[in-house]
Amino acid sequence: MLQKGMTLKEVQDHILKVDHHPELKLEVMLKLVEEVGELAVEVRKESINGPSDTLLTNMKHELYDVLHFVAHIANIYNINLEDAVIEKDAINAIRYKEKRR
Repeated sequence: MLQKGMTLKEVQDHILKVDHHPELKLEVMLKLVEEVGELAVEVRKESINGPSDTLLTNMKHELYDVLHFVAHIANIYNINLEDAVIEKDAINAIRYKEKRR
């Protein structure tokens, strides 16, 4: 079970244990897109109606669903998300240095 304070690697390892289906890579990718769509719906509702506890809770849950399927895809391809985040952040720091000040 996930707990507060876990690292991204620990979250990814947990998802590997509870949900690993490399034979369903296309379906997992489509599920990620579906979850991003569900998050977009909640963000749109919030932009129209303003924030509420219910909307923020829904957004929080959809963000987890997106993270779950990102980690699932990373696991299918044996990609360490912590390494990916650090590597890409370094690239972005150079690419967008003038915007990060």
